[in-house]
Amino acid sequence: MRRQLTLWCLLVLAVPATAQDLVNPFGDLGGDFQEPQKPEVTSSLHPAGARPGDPVTLAIEVVIPEEYYTYSLGKTPNSTRIQITGTTGLEPLDKAPTPDHPPKVVIDKLVGKYKKFVGRVVWRQKFRMAAATGPVTVTGGITLNICNQNGCLPPELFPIKLALGDGPELPAPATDQHPFTSQVTPTSRASGRETATPVSWHFELAPADAAVGDTVTLTLKATLEKEFHIFALSQDRKNSGRPIRIKVEGLRGLEPLGDGFKEDRPFETKVTTIGTRKIEQRFFHGTVAWSRSYRVTDSVTKNGFGARGNLLYQYCNASGCLMGKVSFALGRVAASDTVSGKSIAQQVAPVETLDLDSLQVQGRNQDQSLGLVLVIAFAAGLILNFMPCVLPVIGLKIMSFVEQSGESRRQTFLLNVWFSLGLISVYLVLATLATTIGLGWGAQFGSLAFNIVLVAVVFAFALSFLDVWEIPIPGFSTTPGPDGTQQEGAVGAFSKGVLTTVLATPCSGPMLVPALTYAASQPPLITYLGFFMVGLGMAFPYLMIGAFPRLIGFLPKPGMWMQTFKHVMGFVLLGTVVWLLTIVATVSLPAIVPLVGFLFALWAACWWYGRIPLTQGRRARLRALVEGSVFVTAIGWLMFSESALGGVMNARFEQLLDRQVSIRNEELASQATQATGTGTELSWQRFTPERLAELTAQQKTVFIDFTADW
Repeated sequence: MRRQLTLWCLLVLAVPATAQDLVNPFGDLGGDFQEPQKPEVTSSLHPAGARPGDPVTLAIEVVIPEEYYTYSLGKTPNSTRIQITGTTGLEPLDKAPTPDHPPKVVIDKLVGKYKKFVGRVVWRQKFRMAAATGPVTVTGGITLNICNQNGCLPPELFPIKLALGDGPELPAPATDQHPFTSQVTPTSRASGRETATPVSWHFELAPADAAVGDTVTLTLKATLEKEFHIFALSQDRKNSGRPIRIKVEGLRGLEPLGDGFKEDRPFETKVTTIGTRKIEQRFFHGTVAWSRSYRVTDSVTKNGFGARGNLLYQYCNASGCLMGKVSFALGRVAASDTVSGKSIAQQVAPVETLDLDSLQVQGRNQDQSLGLVLVIAFAAGLILNFMPCVLPVIGLKIMSFVEQSGESRRQTFLLNVWFSLGLISVYLVLATLATTIGLGWGAQFGSLAFNIVLVAVVFAFALSFLDVWEIPIPGFSTTPGPDGTQQEGAVGAFSKGVLTTVLATPCSGPMLVPALTYAASQPPLITYLGFFMVGLGMAFPYLMIGAFPRLIGFLPKPGMWMQTFKHVMGFVLLGTVVWLLTIVATVSLPAIVPLVGFLFALWAACWWYGRIPLTQGRRARLRALVEGSVFVTAIGWLMFSESALGGVMNARFEQLLDRQVSIRNEELASQATQATGTGTELSWQRFTPERLAELTAQQKTVFIDFTADW
């Protein structure tokens, strides 16, 4: 045994030291082992010298730890909540606290759209000091949910108890004062991490002390890393390159001079011949600046001068191209300042920002009979037993039917009731998710963590069927006793029911989706009833067999033939693993190779546990289980970590996508030219919800080409 323990220690120690800071691959199913960081909350009530009738401001500052975020105010369970439970000597002017800046909107595949704050946020609420003399106080609290990519910490209440003048006086947010020079390096999010892009920007409005009638220059200078280039203003969009787009959205005290922005040096040129067409690209390497002159107007004497705007640009290297966007605000300028005169964007009919939540599917019948829908739900659940997803686990149940043939009728019925409860319990969980967060049938298969766990569970079951190991669940052992039978327990029956339903969720049997869609759109009671009827329909055959055991009289008597049948079902489950890998590929193609490596580690761990015979006792088997678990956990971290194989696969996949988009654009441009003689083909980009929201916010028309697996 000492030699075995030494071998496992060597295998675990073989994992590189980088595993010490690996990212959790299972999302919110587990967290890292570091002490969670806490937010810093500071509150204040100022000004200290306020008199009756003067405004008083309650300020609540929250400093969020790095790599964490918190939610905006709202009514959802995760939302930040600020409760003012009592005030003395104050009259509220604001209905509720407001943040010093808007939250970031995030669109998530599973939970939908939500708003979050990162870094620092200050909520403020204004009051008026009452005329009556006496103490001025505010009491209440702020409840925060602090989350990162691994999950969320438990909600924490930070109490607020202030008298006038308590706490540091937080400066009011400056809405129109900005520096006259600014240095920005935009970041992009790839593989779950924020990384700096290869383009840095320097913005400057000079001279800062210009007087009325003087000329000032707005300069936008880009510095690119080696081997990267950015396109010129005159780049033709049809020639596989996006020209830089400079949009000045607001001016204060400035009047434009000249015809627009000018480049500080000539652009480089590259001509590529594709078929009979020549594609000319105009771009810059290294450092390049765009500038425009403005005249300071009379209004500067009161409000100063400044400019704000944004740039949309494309930067490329030999591997492909990516889009970038950066905003700037220089001098005295606010969001309310605009550009006089009609720009190109203003001549186009305004396009509202796309709200993904407002999209609706037509054709839903809201007048369906509840009774009819429940009957349909029951029938859909019954039919689900014959879908390919469920058949591997049905083999498990057939074996248990044979095993039950020699038992009492009461015992047989109870075991089938436990199996049915396992089936129905999963449907009730799905009904809860549909009611609370709008999760639809099979939507959990959009989660990579869920798919990884499910593939691992089914693979472990297959190994158990093939006698690699025995599942340590009472009543779930797959090895027959001396007479070819074994005793199934309540826990084993319930677990088989749960696994049967989980494997059924990728399937959409006849009438199933309409029934569950209708149920999910109704009040919670009807939602639960609809899902329950699907579960009852799926469990109906087993309840009938439990009540009338003679229905399985056609099955052969227990014997060693069950061993062969069990091995066959093991190979069927391995086929199910292959099918589940196709689902994983639709969620995250780069995760396939790490997942296969993880399955090999799981195989080794199951073999290590299974090699310990029952005669060595529970202690030896428990030690082998712990050793195998440690090994498979270490290899799992290594497989999915961004610092190891997971990061390598994600980076390769990102590069592949960029190359494919660039190659496809060139192919489409060539085809369009050959067909029409002009390059009118669209320039395609990779779709992300953030990119869609960005383009629609810029009042751009967006064409989306999408498909699905169903």
